[in-house]
Amino acid sequence: MSFDNPFDDLERAEEAARTEKQTRRPSSKKKSQFDEALAQVTSRDVARAANKKTFQGKYWLRTLRLPPEYQELTRAIFQEEVRAKSLAEIERWIYTMGLLAYFQEGKRPSYNESISRDIELPPILD
Repeated sequence: MSFDNPFDDLERAEEAARTEKQTRRPSSKKKSQFDEALAQVTSRDVARAANKKTFQGKYWLRTLRLPPEYQELTRAIFQEEVRAKSLAEIERWIYTMGLLAYFQEGKRPSYNESISRDIELPPILD
């Protein structure tokens, strides 16, 4: 740096950066190892890392809102099945049966024709 031109060093540094940029060959577009990092990790591990309580033990926690008569029927099933360990076990079984009906038997929900798309619930034991 000289007192005649205080920006002399700055101009030289900018020129060096320009020539380095021109001589650098374009980088190949490699896929980063972090692009699909979550695809390699289970949702359970992601929840644990984020300190979220979406899992309890090996079970996925969900809140399900049902009409009150479903509670009575679920409890009736639990009382009838003497070998069942808990009400939660019966609830998991009912949920699993719904998944099987959907995926294996091809059953689909029917919808009311209205502005909102409410699922039409089938009649419960009369």
